[in-house]
Amino acid sequence: MGKNASGGVTIVTSTIRPECIDNIFNNYARQKWKAKELIIVVNRNDINLSRYKKKAQRYRNVRIYRMQQNKFLGDCLNFAAARSKYRYVAKFDDDDYYAPNYIPEAMRQFIRSTADVVGKRSCFFFFPHRSILLYRRTSVRPYTRCRKIAGATIMFHKRVFPSVKFARVRLGTDVRFIAACLRRGFRLYTTSRYNFAAIRRRNRNSHTWKVTDNYLLTDKYAEIVRTNNFKNIVNRSSRP
Repeated sequence: MGKNASGGVTIVTSTIRPECIDNIFNNYARQKWKAKELIIVVNRNDINLSRYKKKAQRYRNVRIYRMQQNKFLGDCLNFAAARSKYRYVAKFDDDDYYAPNYIPEAMRQFIRSTADVVGKRSCFFFFPHRSILLYRRTSVRPYTRCRKIAGATIMFHKRVFPSVKFARVRLGTDVRFIAACLRRGFRLYTTSRYNFAAIRRRNRNSHTWKVTDNYLLTDKYAEIVRTNNFKNIVNRSSRP
């Protein structure tokens, strides 16, 4: 990937779900990128940090923090991004799936384009309680400029961060971040549909985006595959 490929990546995850602890660390560990670190911000007062700190000892370059639960998601993400030691910052949600080549694919897009922000315009959703993988397609071609990306897939160069930060709001933090980037003239690019899947649980109220399964499954742009092994479909090489 050339000399520019050595850029390190800071993965930042804000969490309020202790049941997602293994998923957070697994997403980090499986990334095929050598120069990486993980910053976890626990955003609940009643979660014991010792479990996170003990687990972090098994991995390199992991830091654990707590922010009081009256703080917004945007506060947590800004806190973590400000403490990143690398020039690229990737926002990972605590409950989704990031394939081994998720970071390599995004970094390839940064390297070969003028991108300031990279993410996914089209992506997969997996419903484990239904054994269904949904591909929600858009008309935007992969590896091109775009004006929207999925919030769970936001990755940006730190040159963005001095002028654009995550908003202190209850809902819509990701949407506002992208809108602010566009207003400031930063360039957004999408990667492929692959190497990421949003995991939809049976209880929609356990999600930040509380849409029903039916809303997603009946979308006219939805393509549905019945499978229990979604990773065989989602995982791809970092090369287009």
